[in-house]
Amino acid sequence: MITTTLNAIFCLMIAVRLFTFDHHNSRYKVVYSWLAWLMIVSSVAVCLFTFFNLSHRAYLAQIVMNLTILLCLLKSKGNIGTLCRKPKSSKKRKSS
Repeated sequence: MITTTLNAIFCLMIAVRLFTFDHHNSRYKVVYSWLAWLMIVSSVAVCLFTFFNLSHRAYLAQIVMNLTILLCLLKSKGNIGTLCRKPKSSKKRKSS
């Protein structure tokens, strides 16, 4: 029971963080927008299934995964693009 409630709360927090994404200094990317939309819809669906007692049980792995996604989104201030981007190379160019 508690795991299902925790899963629903984490999913709701993920959806709220994505929905309240701050667009300053960000370029619009269609793929990231659709990915964010998909994450919002699926997160809200988990909340609704839990509220209407349609999910029979939540697995610990789901809770850990959702908590991890939530922490990454909080760190990136809701910018899903930073989660998908390749890290920039830290190699310094030699001066000529």
